[in-house]
Amino acid sequence: MSVNEIVLPVRKPRLHLLTLFLGLTFFGLVFYFRNSLDDFSQPFAFVFIGIVTLAFISGRYETYILLLLIATSTVFDLQEFGTVPIQIGDLFLTDLLIIILLLAQVLKRVTVNMTLIPKHLGYPILMTILVAIFSFVYATMGLNVSTFKAGIELRIIIYLSIFFLVYHYIKTRRQLHTLLIGSVMVAIIVSGMILAQYIVGNNVSIVFGRVEILSTQLKKFSDITRVMVPGSSIIFFTLNTLIAIYVLKALKNRSRSLILPAIAIISFGLILTFTRIFWVMVLGATALLLLMAHRRAIIYPRMTFLAIGVAAGVVLILQSSVLNSTVIKEAMINRSISILKAPRKFKEDTLFMRYLESRYAWEKILENPFLGIGLGNAYRPKIFGNTDYERNIGGTSVHNGYLATQLKMGI
Repeated sequence: MSVNEIVLPVRKPRLHLLTLFLGLTFFGLVFYFRNSLDDFSQPFAFVFIGIVTLAFISGRYETYILLLLIATSTVFDLQEFGTVPIQIGDLFLTDLLIIILLLAQVLKRVTVNMTLIPKHLGYPILMTILVAIFSFVYATMGLNVSTFKAGIELRIIIYLSIFFLVYHYIKTRRQLHTLLIGSVMVAIIVSGMILAQYIVGNNVSIVFGRVEILSTQLKKFSDITRVMVPGSSIIFFTLNTLIAIYVLKALKNRSRSLILPAIAIISFGLILTFTRIFWVMVLGATALLLLMAHRRAIIYPRMTFLAIGVAAGVVLILQSSVLNSTVIKEAMINRSISILKAPRKFKEDTLFMRYLESRYAWEKILENPFLGIGLGNAYRPKIFGNTDYERNIGGTSVHNGYLATQLKMGI
């Protein structure tokens, strides 16, 4: 046999490792800066621009998306980042990158025959974004709402445009695989940080955000630390993504052994935020997935196994003495049941305050039938609370609700 007849298998380069390295480097550096510097807006700008430049040179668009997810949906507070001043306010660097990437696709549409708006799901998302932009213009120009106050609400909705970035820039399985792995790794890291924060308590700050004693209906759980990091939604949507992937792999009888541990870790991080809307939305998304999926007779037993596996994992974790399993389980049950008791607990639960807030916003929308757009500064009325200042002078704003973004803009 000659040497020419020997054919060795071609080794595929692990190109996705560079993207993961850049994404995690960005995450690590920004986390280090935030915990070591009083003002890290300038170091953040250097790190962000540097990694974006490397990603641009290497042509890895999935790196852009991963950086945006890290910067907008993790333990960092956008208010700490550097901004670019414009005529009507300020733009964060992440906002600027989103706009640049979207404009690039719009310009490309002029010369290339391509689909600009992905069908079916793209249209309602685009409509929501356009209504938000119109709301911003109407509020600032028609009702004299400050651009800063209206812009905060606009920014939250504009992040829906990341959907279009994924659609237009993630073209290959490798890119999608890299983006998925990066999101899962970040979600696991954030969940681990939440767990560490829970263990050390609220006296030492590991993550930026609200670290407090859990309180539900005036009942405080002194041994329970509630950890609410900014934009913890990356845990929520990564968990939903993993559940969907598990179902798809189950249909094709492919290996999914690594998915269950990831689901268990991220689920535990989600639990420790004690954000009830996340709990409800995960259950709702899973139920919707079951209804929409084909071959339900095959999926149901597998999803039952998934539910049992996750529940068993959580129970095992909760049995650890350091986590005080009895108290945390009682807190979970109490907080979940309080959703049904809110209307009868006027001064004891913030859910009823959300109801009052929604009713107030609805009255304002009726006063301005044009979709109620531009509520702006008139959105949150003052109530009188417990402190001397709240009782006698300034009052306090009505508790922020689940529909805060929509109601503030009047959408």
